[in-house]
Amino acid sequence: MSGKGRFRYALEPVLLKRQWDLDALLLDLGHVNSVLSKLKGELKELIDAARDASENWKQQSASGLIDVSRFSLLTQYMQDLAVQCAAREKEIAAKEHERGALIDRVIAAQRGVDAVETHRDEMKAKFIKLRLNEDFKSADDHWSTLEARMENHDSRS
Repeated sequence: MSGKGRFRYALEPVLLKRQWDLDALLLDLGHVNSVLSKLKGELKELIDAARDASENWKQQSASGLIDVSRFSLLTQYMQDLAVQCAAREKEIAAKEHERGALIDRVIAAQRGVDAVETHRDEMKAKFIKLRLNEDFKSADDHWSTLEARMENHDSRS
């Protein structure tokens, strides 16, 4: 616990390991958040493209001049966009599930770090209290020795 008057925490390696594990989990969480943001951006682009294609289809059908090949191509494109949207939504749901599990692990890891830090702080407080008690005892012993010498000196005079 202590060297020559200095506090040393025996579980410091445990604290460091837990902190590193927490840092790694936070890094993983940042990566998952980045991927999730990218997927949501892609989904938004797909939804915008589908909306534009739908507007284009409505404009062509409103004019009464619908080219069958163009209509077929536009329908296939909108169907492909719908399939891509569904795939992105599925990926987003999977990443959000992964993110939730990762958040639970981060919370547990943070609790582990907090527990060791609390223990370290308690041990340091005990060390300081013990050290102060030793210092007071030493000062009291010196005082008693000085008093005894003073009485001994006064009785000889």
